[in-house]
Amino acid sequence: MSGYVWEELIDNIFKRLPPKSLLRFRCLSKSWCSRIGSPDFIRTHALRFDKNLQKVLVKHWTYDKRRGMEEFYTLHPEDRLPLSHRHGYTGIGKFPCNGCSIVGSCNGLLCLFHHEISTIALWNPSIRHQLTLPPHPCMRNYSSHDSPRVALGFGFDTVTNDYKIVRISYYTFKRVEPTSMVYTINTGTWRAIASPTTRLSNVHVQCSACFVNRALHWIVTEQDNKGHCYIMSFGLSSEVFGRVLLPEPSSEARELRIIKDSLAVITGECHNPRIWVMREDNNVASWSMFFKLEALPSEGGIHRVLLLTTNRDLVFLTYCEGYKVYNPATGMRSRLVKFNARSYHLEVETYVESLVLLNKGTACNGNQPPWLRREKRKQKKRTSEFGVSSLCY
Repeated sequence: MSGYVWEELIDNIFKRLPPKSLLRFRCLSKSWCSRIGSPDFIRTHALRFDKNLQKVLVKHWTYDKRRGMEEFYTLHPEDRLPLSHRHGYTGIGKFPCNGCSIVGSCNGLLCLFHHEISTIALWNPSIRHQLTLPPHPCMRNYSSHDSPRVALGFGFDTVTNDYKIVRISYYTFKRVEPTSMVYTINTGTWRAIASPTTRLSNVHVQCSACFVNRALHWIVTEQDNKGHCYIMSFGLSSEVFGRVLLPEPSSEARELRIIKDSLAVITGECHNPRIWVMREDNNVASWSMFFKLEALPSEGGIHRVLLLTTNRDLVFLTYCEGYKVYNPATGMRSRLVKFNARSYHLEVETYVESLVLLNKGTACNGNQPPWLRREKRKQKKRTSEFGVSSLCY
């Protein structure tokens, strides 16, 4: 009995530790290595690890004379916006490949899509493991001058305990039946699924889906119906497409977001966007106005609204001043992060550390760009001189 209690206590402690500590503990004994690397532990750790430790992942773009354009990322505490060197940052590393965009984030996994070569990959920055998906079967029939549009979605199916990537291929102007397929990590294969009941012809579908309430959601714009929009949903467990109406006028819908664990839509002009939240899942009558945001003249308009943090700070992208943080309580606006004069911020995504992909995929190259390594050496020198460190690598 005492042995059982001891083992259960170890499990409870391990499930509350960050991935970096657990990776070190795997080297202490074979039993701990086996325990931490078991599929059951990886799954429960991803679901039970403190979500209050959510971070903000910032994707940067920089230029090096020898290597050319490079992309790297930094992880920042979400409850310390705006981000600064004083607050610290962690997880500096390079993206697995240049030119990829973030489709979505779920339980410590990022789904990446490379548009030029149509490659999809899953990546865990915490353990720097990457899983490249096999080529989509239907891509063999596409020619470069007659390629279809692609809509992607990524999320976790709680019924099968599996991560799924949904890929919908459709033509904007041709009346051709769309091709819908799903990839699951557990099987490692693509398979066909029933296409949306509403024919996707002469429409535009939002490239990446918003994953909330166990379902994926895309905004669909009907080009032959005065820009009328609706939400196309896909239940990850049922694998059935559905349709959700937007608040009117629906033609003003711009993008979907997650606000306070609920589906939200951004509508209106770039100078005064509005945020609507669906209070009840799949209940059109529950759409309610959550917030109105007005752009300052110097910002040139608001291009995108990205997230609402646990501190109720809004993070948005402006046309003229980049990513900014707005605190509605104080009315203060500031730049999201000033990292380096030679870097630009491309994307921002919320992220929670996990061990997912620990026993799958391959290790990624996490080398830092040369100028970042020089900054690190300078910081270590300053730390030894003053005894205080302002950066956490």
